Amino acid sequence: MEANSTIRIKSIQANRVYQVNNGYAYKDSKGKIHDCKLKFGEAVINDGIFLQYMMKHGMKVKQGSSQDFIVLKFKFNVQADDEHEDEISTSELRKMYYENGCEITYNTYDKHTGDVIASKTIKYKMLYRTPGKAKEGSCVFIREDLLRPARKYLTMNLYKKMPDEGAKIVEMSAYSTLITASAADYIHIPLDNILIVEDKKVATELPALAVRVDDEKHCFVKEHNKYPIENVLWDGMGIIDDSIFPEDMEGFIYCRSHFFKSCLFRGNVQQYFKDYYKTEYGTATVKDMFGNVMKVSEVKVIITDNSIKWLKFKELMGGTPKKAYEYYKKFMAKDGEQFAIVKTAHKSKYGNLQRSSYQINNSLPTTDPEVLRRIAQISIDYYDNMVKDTDAFIDHLRMNTSCYSIDRILVALYEWSPDIQYTEFFKEKKSDILCKFKRKRLMMGKLLQEGDNLTICGNPISLLMLVTGQDYLQEGCFTSRRDGIECYTTRFDDGECLAGFRSPHNSPNNIVHLINKYSEPIQKYFPKLGDNVIIINGIGTDVQARLNGQDLDSDSCYVTNQPDTVALAKKAYIEYPTIVNEIPLKGTSVYRKDMTSYALMDNKIAAGQDDVGSSSNVAQLALSYYYDLMYHTGEQNKDLRDVFVICSVLAQVAIDSAKRSFDVSVGDELRRLKKVAQDINTENNELCGRAEKVKYPVFYAEIQCEKQKKKVERLKRQNKLNKEAAELSGEEYKEELLSVMDKNRRAKYKCPMELLASYVNHGVLDTRVNKDYQRKTIPIRDIFNFPTAEMKKTQNYGIVLKRARSFDERMSKLDANEKNYPEIASFTFEDFLNKIQKLQIDQSLMRFLISAAFNSESHMQNRLLEMLYGYNNALFLSCFFGKNDENAPAKHT
Repeated sequence: MEANSTIRIKSIQANRVYQVNNGYAYKDSKGKIHDCKLKFGEAVINDGIFLQYMMKHGMKVKQGSSQDFIVLKFKFNVQADDEHEDEISTSELRKMYYENGCEITYNTYDKHTGDVIASKTIKYKMLYRTPGKAKEGSCVFIREDLLRPARKYLTMNLYKKMPDEGAKIVEMSAYSTLITASAADYIHIPLDNILIVEDKKVATELPALAVRVDDEKHCFVKEHNKYPIENVLWDGMGIIDDSIFPEDMEGFIYCRSHFFKSCLFRGNVQQYFKDYYKTEYGTATVKDMFGNVMKVSEVKVIITDNSIKWLKFKELMGGTPKKAYEYYKKFMAKDGEQFAIVKTAHKSKYGNLQRSSYQINNSLPTTDPEVLRRIAQISIDYYDNMVKDTDAFIDHLRMNTSCYSIDRILVALYEWSPDIQYTEFFKEKKSDILCKFKRKRLMMGKLLQEGDNLTICGNPISLLMLVTGQDYLQEGCFTSRRDGIECYTTRFDDGECLAGFRSPHNSPNNIVHLINKYSEPIQKYFPKLGDNVIIINGIGTDVQARLNGQDLDSDSCYVTNQPDTVALAKKAYIEYPTIVNEIPLKGTSVYRKDMTSYALMDNKIAAGQDDVGSSSNVAQLALSYYYDLMYHTGEQNKDLRDVFVICSVLAQVAIDSAKRSFDVSVGDELRRLKKVAQDINTENNELCGRAEKVKYPVFYAEIQCEKQKKKVERLKRQNKLNKEAAELSGEEYKEELLSVMDKNRRAKYKCPMELLASYVNHGVLDTRVNKDYQRKTIPIRDIFNFPTAEMKKTQNYGIVLKRARSFDERMSKLDANEKNYPEIASFTFEDFLNKIQKLQIDQSLMRFLISAAFNSESHMQNRLLEMLYGYNNALFLSCFFGKNDENAPAKHT
């Protein structure tokens, strides 16, 4: 099986489907009445195991698109109007369409009159949604006649076997969709070569802050001097022998298949067995957790029970683990024993640098100006280098590999004719890009540091020892220590001290201090892990709780060796105890095997969709107040500490909400905690030197304003600025924050992120002030060969401009924050490019069109240039004078 291609499908809001199917109308700005029409968005079905199956079993695809699937989004209510008295909520819509399905009518319109000349109606039924999409309120529906084979394949026919009462629909919804993940490639691994063993838990006693709930379901923090903190040693990972590891990949492959997900790290499994068993290697055997005996010479992959999600359904697969294994093995054999490779190791696009986040930076336990200036300096130097050196700026642009970006055109033009850098055109683009990089990246906390995001591996030597019957706790690779946790990564030198952070990150209690230790057994048996993997010792440490629920199924850790950050990580690890979650689980919800229960489940999940982001927001406010108060008083405020500690746990609770429920209302608790934090801040405004009652730090207000701005833009694109959408857009909140920002410019907070943003703002080069880096300006005609008077425009000139405008309009309606934006944007670009590829464009017409681009407004200019460059990049560049072109009007040095 080879990776094929993603298939385009349509998405649509459920409320609009209801309005169209039930005769709703609306008034335009002139008071004219119009019937509601369907307004489709773009979506994709990712190339993966499920798509490969469906394309062989009834799915119809035409020119890379299909109407057999549609994404229904449950984000807006149906508003009441003059003809319809009752408002219909998203919960009611979900129940209605999950139970009954929905009909979508696709109309074909006359280009001249706008009349419907043909139509086709398709009945869709609810099929699946991933846990992430459930939180967003999105669900994939399928053409009714394809529902049965699709559901049977997704669930390994377990849906049919589920009981009507007490059905495990939460688990089924979470794990059956693993095969819908986008595949970079595929790998065939026979189950006869996979050894499955039981995972192990190891506890160690360390200081901890336990988050609990009281009788009123309010969270509180209990301090412990000693608390048994537990790690699951190989939670979601495995080892794959080098002999079957893909040659074009490095370090690990994160694989998914039917009810299976595991991050498989590259190692010399067979060499370890040969060295251990010596002369008995050929006959030595091991037993898996189901009692199956395997020859060690046939073991190519080792995983634990935490990678196999089908075991949660053993009662449907024969009743015992052994019979469940046989059921799974038979199904996988019939399906070809294919595993989708979802992810592998890759280095940072910034080379030796990697971006951090405002959550990381605002948790650093310091307000020392000199320390924070040094932390900001790498980002300032990076920015300044782009100002001073055009080559450095061009290297920065090369990081953007998308086919629809102006960046690649600037790169190509500079390589073709370096003097383009002196034109107003280039200078304006560079100024705009640098301004956004400073304002929307660096000042919002995405600071650069030496380091990278490293994928976390558990103790692999210990796993090999377990398999061979040795004492896996006596691994000998690492030692336990109180000032940090030992690790192994070739990304940094042996003995180097490091700082580690994992998302979601909400407090200094989540910072880990790492000590890199090159271990001989690891180097011998795992020599090709590469620079983007880090083994963190889980024996005798608190790493998983410290990194806020970290597991090993491809979780990554932002790791840096920046000296000040490392010193602060050590301070945090010693002085800020690890947080543990003691919020009890709710009793398991009892669901039926029907679509009413599915709707009820997804309504509950969607209700908490903003909780992860809100927990981060409240934590950042509490951290800002905490450090500001510490700066002015020299003392910690435990009430504020408790707020960000609790938020750290609530973030993880919110993330897990699609799989399990805790006995706490996350949204209600976050609102309560925000009030607690803001009340403390209000009480201490005067003490901290602020005459006015300021609510927010500047950096926080600007980040929230940017989020609101994006939300409003998204709603405008979707034409959803009705009464309900206006409430969702948070315009009043935005105005409040803008007002707050004005106040805060006179009264900033002394918290890490506020200080860092200020240092970046005032520390980077400003060529308006520092005139040494101002450059001469040359006219664009010295670079671009404008059309001559005798040249004539052809009919295709107007056609291309019209299609460029349509391309610009279509791109402006896409939501850049959507996870699948790159794929959809690429599809959109390819669609319009294919339309102009059919047109005849010679150099004369190309010159006219480029000339038109230079006279267009910014967005339209970019889109037109992108299309022309995509049409024929050699023809495009030939319209500009090259660096050695003797016909150029002038030479510039």
